[in-house]
Amino acid sequence: MKRIIYILVMIAVFIVTGGMIKDNTQVVKASTQYSNTHVKPKSEPTEDVRKFLGMWLNRGYTVQPPDTTFTVVGHTVKLKTHSGRSTLGASLTPFASPKYQWYKSTDEGETWVEVPKNEDGNKSNLNVTSNQSGAIYYQQNVTWYQAGGWGLSIAEVWSQVAAVYVNDKDKNAEKIRVSVDDDYLYNNPSEIAMNSTVARAEVLPEDYTEDIVWTVDNNQLAYIDKDTGEIQANNRGVSGVVKVTGTIKNADNTIVSDSTFVQIGGGLEDKEVKSGDSTSFEMLGHIGKLDNIDNDYTVKWYRQPVGTHKRELVESNKKDLSYLVNEPRVKNDNDLYWVEISLKLGRDSYEYISNKAKLKVLPADKPEITLNNSVINETYNNDNTEDVLNDVANGAIVSYRDEIVVGTESGNLKNGTYVLPIYGGTEIDSVKINDKEIDQDRYTVVDYFGGISTVLVIDKINRIAGEKFEIKVRTRIDGIFTNEQMISQPFIYSGEEDNAFRFEGTKKTLNYVTNVLQKDVRDISYGSINTYAKDEIISRTDDTNQPNNVVSVDDQRRVKEPIKVFVNQEKEFVNEQGDVLPGCLRLYDNGKFVELVDQRVKVTETKKDEPLGSIGWNKNNGLLLHIHDAAVAPGQYGTTLNWTFENSI
Repeated sequence: MKRIIYILVMIAVFIVTGGMIKDNTQVVKASTQYSNTHVKPKSEPTEDVRKFLGMWLNRGYTVQPPDTTFTVVGHTVKLKTHSGRSTLGASLTPFASPKYQWYKSTDEGETWVEVPKNEDGNKSNLNVTSNQSGAIYYQQNVTWYQAGGWGLSIAEVWSQVAAVYVNDKDKNAEKIRVSVDDDYLYNNPSEIAMNSTVARAEVLPEDYTEDIVWTVDNNQLAYIDKDTGEIQANNRGVSGVVKVTGTIKNADNTIVSDSTFVQIGGGLEDKEVKSGDSTSFEMLGHIGKLDNIDNDYTVKWYRQPVGTHKRELVESNKKDLSYLVNEPRVKNDNDLYWVEISLKLGRDSYEYISNKAKLKVLPADKPEITLNNSVINETYNNDNTEDVLNDVANGAIVSYRDEIVVGTESGNLKNGTYVLPIYGGTEIDSVKINDKEIDQDRYTVVDYFGGISTVLVIDKINRIAGEKFEIKVRTRIDGIFTNEQMISQPFIYSGEEDNAFRFEGTKKTLNYVTNVLQKDVRDISYGSINTYAKDEIISRTDDTNQPNNVVSVDDQRRVKEPIKVFVNQEKEFVNEQGDVLPGCLRLYDNGKFVELVDQRVKVTETKKDEPLGSIGWNKNNGLLLHIHDAAVAPGQYGTTLNWTFENSI
């Protein structure tokens, strides 16, 4: 394989630009109705945050400092906070920076003093340690300033008053009850997704002195801050229910704990209904009040009819986060529904798209069918399992066997259609029902989307209740040009209006491989070189230094024989005027090198059963350019590298 290498000898000018990363953390409602009503605050606490989905409509706190904390002399407690501005304000002045200042009072708010800097008074979180018993009251101010903290102030918030009572002795917690602000969080990466909440606890007695530690049972679904109880859902679309637990370990090592649950999803749940009955899809979770939004927003509901890729708008005139499906019929079974919410705040527009929820419509009288399916590769077995076939290549014999049972207490199978997904280009060797081969005109092979999706179809199947029959399909694989995976899940269905049904087998995964060594060699550049460079080693540009590879290899050979890789420089570097570059390529390995001109150099080799990996080096190794003791004429130089991949016996 050949690749062209270019070198440009000129004066280079570099411009470094800066960027801004948006903080996409969603916030939660934090109460400002502090219980320390006998304490006069330094300033009135900021009102509660109003929100729609994950959008802040005003500034405030995600996490307030706890209104009451009990501790003992010499023990450190942390008052943690999390504050923010409105989404609109943050978009209008994205470079504003917050400055924090804590204040404390020991006389119930009659006088307030700044907590000094050396006691973390200018930080978001405050560590409090007291060497004497008594009550100390704290309040935090956050002020945002333009120009990264050097400009004018543009916004501020005040926390609720936090009381810290310091006792001489520990006091055990006896009972804890855990709750969460929101029991449904979204797993969508949208900027306006409500994907965080806060866990809270009611503890008896209230003057317990130890800390609550928060945990969840599945970090793939959500993460929790062990100190504050802030819960953050995943944004990868992983759905499920996560268990949230708060635990207190008392000073005498006794433990109290309690748990609650938070559902993680895309906003909608599947619905099941009988034909002719109505049902509604509703956005789950804490949405917020739409009427509180002063800006434009739209709510649109869409449907994807079963068996199609159509996107049908079914409702757009109402700003309603629920949609009524009125008297669906069996033909609507497996239709998909979703909602799209668009919101404009100032000059910025945001969008949330829910998951697609399935509508399951059950007929009044249908057969109960069990489909037990299996698939085997008769040609090659590489750690194949009951549900996964590996390394399926061209020429492989793949056989499907499906046992179909009609329930004895159900209706008859009438005018059923059997559908088996197969690989595009597959040849059908035989199709048998109950070990009797059927004629080719009894089944059809249908290609969808230009052969991307192919199915074998047998229609007009009729069986009585309690009957069992078997379908065997033997195929020969052909047409694999790239590594890919297919999920084959056979099903049997009927489109009869009054007796429609669909029953599916289990999913079987078939991993197709080309059974060849696939490689891609990149062009190499050495950037701009000083015309007066002499006796210098020039590294490659960053795009061909690790972690990037010079030769990308995907070794899909099922039988991996030893292989050697060689490279040589075909000719000298020459520019467009015919000038020869006083230099050559060398293959370096930790200071040692071999020149590539006029000789073939071994780059790497493998052993039997060892896959060939991609080839790449750090900037000090691999193919480096050496400039000899001569001046370099201006111009763009190039040469050709020959890469050879040889099987080794």
